[in-house]
Amino acid sequence: MGARAPDRRTTPCCADWSPGMNGNHRRPSRRQAVRQVASGILRSFREHWAQAAFSLVAAFAIWFVIQDVENPRVSVTFPDEGQPPSIVVTAENAGPYIVRENYSVRVVAEGRADDLAALTPSDFEARVDVRGMQPGVEEFRQVRVTSRRPGVRVLQVIPSQVRITLVEPATRELPVTIRRSGQLPAGFREDESATTVEPAVVTITGLPERVQAVQSVDLDVNLSGVKDQAYVVTGELVARSATGTVETVTINPPRATATIRIGQAFIQRTLPVVADVAGAPAPGYRIAAITIDPPAVTVSGERAVVNELNALATEKIDVTGARTELRLVRSLVPVPNVSLERRTVTVTIRFEPLDVSATLTVAPELQNLPAGLARDPSRPLAVEVRVTGPADLVATLKPSDIRAVISLAGARAGTAAYPVTVTGPSGLKLEAPAAVAVSLIQVLP
Repeated sequence: MGARAPDRRTTPCCADWSPGMNGNHRRPSRRQAVRQVASGILRSFREHWAQAAFSLVAAFAIWFVIQDVENPRVSVTFPDEGQPPSIVVTAENAGPYIVRENYSVRVVAEGRADDLAALTPSDFEARVDVRGMQPGVEEFRQVRVTSRRPGVRVLQVIPSQVRITLVEPATRELPVTIRRSGQLPAGFREDESATTVEPAVVTITGLPERVQAVQSVDLDVNLSGVKDQAYVVTGELVARSATGTVETVTINPPRATATIRIGQAFIQRTLPVVADVAGAPAPGYRIAAITIDPPAVTVSGERAVVNELNALATEKIDVTGARTELRLVRSLVPVPNVSLERRTVTVTIRFEPLDVSATLTVAPELQNLPAGLARDPSRPLAVEVRVTGPADLVATLKPSDIRAVISLAGARAGTAAYPVTVTGPSGLKLEAPAAVAVSLIQVLP
């Protein structure tokens, strides 16, 4: 029997195989394998394209049938008859003029029930062409409405025409005002002198009566919970009348940025405590020292109030007739809107006798008188001693309580100055001349 011819159906997968020197075969490369698979797919599509196309068309047809059953196309009026028209009409080709009245319309729209159930006014664009109109002349113009939502078609506009009057707009410049709402956290306050807004001035344009009615152009800012030192807010500007009504005008630029400076309204400081003493000590006594424990107290409160404080005062302390040490616990005088670290302090007041002065004439004692000399009795001899000390001691002091001693060592007959020494009770200060003139005479042995 002759050799059987190779099967052609197996040829493509074996075409790249070739015998080697040792009789083995090489495997096809990755590129060759991909080319073989793609070739097979294309050959299958050429053989069965009619069947594939029919299947695709049938699938789409079935899908559309299901959609029409489960989510059919219907038509609705939007907004409903019970609601006011809300699709705002915009004028085109108005040139330098504006429309006196704003109009809104409703539409009859067609689409899938699911799409129509979710309609909003922003899904439609309503326009009216006012080309060629003269200011002050009323005309009816056709309204064109298009749908922005895919799959929704506008069937009818209600009303189909609106009455248009063009007017020449008025223009004004107004400063931007920050309209604040909300409360800053406790302990924080805005420094309005450092707050800025950019731009500071804007231009408003619109119907003359509305432009005239605008009292302020506001940037609304909510300060609730804000603690930032520099709180930056950017937002849309709003034109308001004196009563707060929002006026419909065009604002240029329409947005502004405010930088609001916020700081802590409450601060802390440590202030010294001062005792408020009233009355006078016992006669002959004075206040020697006052000590307060603690000597200073920390306070907290509004910056403006705390910065004005120099010290804290105690309640009044009456020292009338006192001569011995006082140790008292006293309350601090409260300061409005200021919190104190503590309410009481301990005050110690020490008293001491009040010093007075008096001059006493003291007869001196003569010591170390040389032999053959005597004091001249015709010449009076006395020492003036100034005494300073506590009033009670000075008041009871007698000249005899003071001792004045003059040393005459080495003296000679005649008058000469000799040193004097004075002593007295303790607690007193004694002042006397350094020397006193003494007259001596010779005497017979």
